[in-house]
Order: sequence, then structure tokens, then C-alpha cells
Amino acid sequence: MLLKMVGGGVMIALLSKANRIVLLEPPYKRKYLPLGLSKIATFIKRNHGEVVFQREYTPMDEDLVCVTSLFTYDSQPVLDSIGQVRFLNPAVPILLGGVYASLVPDHAKSHYPSIELFEGYSQELDLCPPDYTIDWGLEEPWDGFSFVFTSRGCPNKCAYCAVWRLEPELWINPTWKDHIDLNKPYVMISDNNLSAQPERHIEDICRFLINKKKPVVFDNGFDCKLITASMAKLFSELKFTRSGMRLAFDRIEEDGVFQNAVKLLIDAGVAKGNITSYVLFNFIDTPKEADYRMRECVKLGIRPYPQQYTPLKTLCRKDPFVGKCWTRGLVRAFRHFWLMGGYYSKYNFQNWARENPDKSKMDKKDWEAWNGQG
Repeated sequence: MLLKMVGGGVMIALLSKANRIVLLEPPYKRKYLPLGLSKIATFIKRNHGEVVFQREYTPMDEDLVCVTSLFTYDSQPVLDSIGQVRFLNPAVPILLGGVYASLVPDHAKSHYPSIELFEGYSQELDLCPPDYTIDWGLEEPWDGFSFVFTSRGCPNKCAYCAVWRLEPELWINPTWKDHIDLNKPYVMISDNNLSAQPERHIEDICRFLINKKKPVVFDNGFDCKLITASMAKLFSELKFTRSGMRLAFDRIEEDGVFQNAVKLLIDAGVAKGNITSYVLFNFIDTPKEADYRMRECVKLGIRPYPQQYTPLKTLCRKDPFVGKCWTRGLVRAFRHFWLMGGYYSKYNFQNWARENPDKSKMDKKDWEAWNGQG
């Protein structure tokens, strides 16, 4: 049987026929709940089926194995897990989904042509709240969070981003409130571009969190171009945890717009300590341009987070990508510096690197790249 690219309806039909399912998450590193598997668990239980969650496969007399996948560069643990299933239980049907499966389906197909593969996400499955009764093996503090996508999609088509490829249409999940476990102290809103949704939806989320007194993390950065004064006022009424008001300053074209958005938030009453900004680097930017965007965050009193660019279809962690204006040593030193508040609050990058050669470990080629001579 050749590998099938199953649509959402076909996937739901496969799940509906199964009575006992193994939910298999490969043993790659992760912090958060395997959200797709947790929703499959709810769907199966609603249909009076049984699920068993595993990170290392053991046959359980199941009639379907659902394998999830995360980043493409963690492809090998996914393939190893499928291989383990095939070795121990050759006849059992396997359904593979997730980010890796969606972005590089041909890679999975070339290794295991008999599995069924689902690309993207299913709105029908997305309506199911996560099953928080299963022990997913989360560590603190993540075991104290509810994880929810209130919406899907992003109208932007940024070359470095997978969202518009995985979620091509804007959609608001009408059941999102049911996905929040009120017994858990925190909420993580995982929408990929919540700011692109109607403001009334954003207000609905904020009012719910305010009324339930739930500290929140907006895990994916708000689009600074879309933040309004009324949004900023709403955000000022929220309780945040883990610097949970998150923006993105990924392109130099957002210079000025980004700073104005941050000032709008601060002036409305959002504490600087609650604001983090993702800052993309190692893409088509120069090192000094990326450093400027980082430093602008520091000037505003907010925390920058260096988001190292990796091509969407990178299949392993070895031999990491290096942008045309960068070197491997400069990428490593730059990321190390900007992850350390104790460094960037006292030094600029250049002075730190020169005064701490044992930490920066930059050679002549790295310095040439920093100075735009590469």
C-alpha cells in the first residue's frame, strides 16, 4: 500500500473506526503538551474508544498508532519511532501527522510508504479540547498550563514562516473556552497571529482571562503593525506570567512601527517586565542590523529573545544553517550574548566579544562577518 495523504475527513474516519489507539510521541525534547495527540484522545474517548500514550513504543493490542511530529530537524526520532512500530507490530496501521509530516511529507514517504499521513490540521479535531487527564510527562511549570488555539491562520506570507503553509485560512474556533482547564493556574494562548483576528475576538479572550483571574502567556508574537490603543488598554488589565506579552521584531522594515507599538503598550499600563520580543536573525539580515533590532528592545526596557533562523525543511540538527552575512562562530556568539541579560544589560555585543574572547570564541572570519567584510 502506498503512502496516502489523507484529508481531514479521511483522518476523522480512520479515528472513528479505531477502538484502541496508541498515541506515540517520539522521544525528542519538548516542553509543551503534544496538542494534536491530546485532542485525538478526547475525540476517541467521546466515541467510547481507549487511548494509551507512549514515548517509546510497546504493542498494546491496538488497532491504530497515531504518531505526532514536531520540528523537521527532529525527523530522525520520528522515523526511529515508526521503525520501532513496524518492527514490533508490522501489520498495525500508522497515522503520522504534525509539523514535520506536513512540511516534508515526501521525506516520510520515502522511508515508510505504507503509513498514512495527514498534512496541516483538522478543524473538526481542533474543536475537541485537550485531554488533561492523561499524564503527558510535562515538567514544571508547563504542567500548570492550559494550552489553547483560539484561532488559526495568518494573512502574512513571510518566507521564513511555516504558519501560512500549515494554516492557510483565518478561522476562529468556537469551542476555545472549553479548552481551558479552570483547575490549572495558567493559560497559554498559542494562536499564530491572534492580532490578525477581529478585535472583538481579542476582547472576548481578554475578558474571559480577566474574569477567571488566569495569568496568561501569548506564546507567539503579536504583529506590531496591528496593535491598537484599545488592544493595549485590554492587555494592561491582564495578569501575565513568564513575560507573556510577546511581540516580534523580525524585519528592519518594522523599525519605528515596532517601537511605537511597544510604547503604546507601556503607556497603556503593560509592565515592561511582562513584554518579550522575538527577534529573528541569521536570515537575510546583516549581523549589525540584527544587533540594532535587539538593542532597540533593550532601549525600550523589554526583553529581546534571539530567534535563530533555520530553514523550514531542515532535517537534522547537525551542520546548522548559516545565513549569507553570518558565520557559524558569529551565530553562536551572538545568540549566547543575547540570551544573557547579565551581558546585554552591561555591554554591547562588540565590546563583550572583544573583552571575553574565552566566551565569544570568535576568530578572524567571524569578526570580518560582524564588520560586513565577509
